[in-house]
Amino acid sequence: MTVQTGTAGLGQRSEVTVRSELYAQALDAIYHGFTEPDGIESALESVKILMGAEGATLEVIDKAARRPVTFQSSGVASAEGDDYLAHFAPRNPRLPVALSQQQGGLCWDYQVMDERAMNRDPFYAEFLPRAGLRYFLSVVLEQSPQSLVAFTVQRTAAQGHVSAAEIKLMQRLVPHLQRAYRMRSRLAAAYGRDATTSALDLLKDGVALLGAKGETVYLNPSLQAISAESGLFRVDKRGIHFSSADLRSRYARAFATAARASERAETDAVTDFVAARADGLPPCTVSLRALRHPRLRADGSDAAVIMLVHDPLRESVAARMLQELHGLTRAEAELACALSTGMTAVEYAARRGVRVTTVYTHLKRTREKTGWRSVAELTRRVHEISIGLRTN
Repeated sequence: MTVQTGTAGLGQRSEVTVRSELYAQALDAIYHGFTEPDGIESALESVKILMGAEGATLEVIDKAARRPVTFQSSGVASAEGDDYLAHFAPRNPRLPVALSQQQGGLCWDYQVMDERAMNRDPFYAEFLPRAGLRYFLSVVLEQSPQSLVAFTVQRTAAQGHVSAAEIKLMQRLVPHLQRAYRMRSRLAAAYGRDATTSALDLLKDGVALLGAKGETVYLNPSLQAISAESGLFRVDKRGIHFSSADLRSRYARAFATAARASERAETDAVTDFVAARADGLPPCTVSLRALRHPRLRADGSDAAVIMLVHDPLRESVAARMLQELHGLTRAEAELACALSTGMTAVEYAARRGVRVTTVYTHLKRTREKTGWRSVAELTRRVHEISIGLRTN
């Protein structure tokens, strides 16, 4: 695949490097975009660029009506989208094939019809030329008795049919698209009831929802694990209790700021502080934010403030991305992420209970696979591809 979009001014950087960066950016956009109310378009745009396509669409199709109930796009003019919904969606010859597929299944033009049949078909001969489109590659994200969820990249006649490399690239994206869509569905289902706990339970970062007086409304499993592993704080029904006087003071100031913002229905009050470990290992980052709307639980308690705790020593999305992008083993990827936090090879060996020589062997293989020449470069690249936690 030749990447033409978004690569201007990259000088002598190799196509492999550019493609890896675009892939990392696409994953970041997918996970962020699907969890934000208005983020789908940015996710579609990023995948479109990665795939070298003209457009990208996400459709939720009602099987009984054979029409989209949700249609979101990037690179497709709104007028063409309206025309598609009004007239051509039920006549789309790609739909019957998609309806027969299993979740995660891919589909492209030659699985639907050949060029001669396309030239006779109203969808291909009338609608697509007006939109400047011709070919496609799609994946079924969800298949239920009631609905079909399809993610599609749209291509022009000049771009031609998708190649085997592009099909393989889409296959790599499929589990991420499915995971992000499931997260979005859970957030939508949980919003406004039980503090979205079904979705927050899945996050690697620690999350606590707190009442107006600091009482705990909800804790996700990650926060409870960080509390036990780090020794920085303990949690009970009355609230969060940090271990040192300095951290207790920082937390009190941060919570007061967020609670006041919550009373005024403001959401821009963000207070962060660093919680250093006594053993010298990388610190945790703590953020408190006011919630836009109180979250009411079944027991009648409201959540006014959300606390986020990021522990760099816990397994991260970045480690999984390093495995995908550069073929690192799990041990190599976890070492890279640990070193990017400032931990030394000796400290990492002690924490994991392995020989220092083993750590240096992993580091040597990581450099060979990635081409990164120093720990500083490793740190920069890990930070570039890390997917942080956002909440709105």
